[in-house]
Amino acid sequence: MKIKVLSGGSFPEREVNSATVGALRTELEIPTRAAISVNGTGVENDYALSEGDLVAAVENDKGGGTNADFINL
Repeated sequence: MKIKVLSGGSFPEREVNSATVGALRTELEIPTRAAISVNGTGVENDYALSEGDLVAAVENDKGGGTNADFINL
């Protein structure tokens, strides 16, 4: 399926084999501590992906601060 994954400030289309966010974490090697949003809403690993979804992963500051870094996938 084709989804759009945040990379470098834009959402290029990407072909993936994953049906869920959990499988996508494995496929794209997204850290388990990273929060994932689909179409602007935070989702859990069991969320089912759909064709054309916009996916972004954010990893919070490891020191417990409020800074967050978007993960370029």
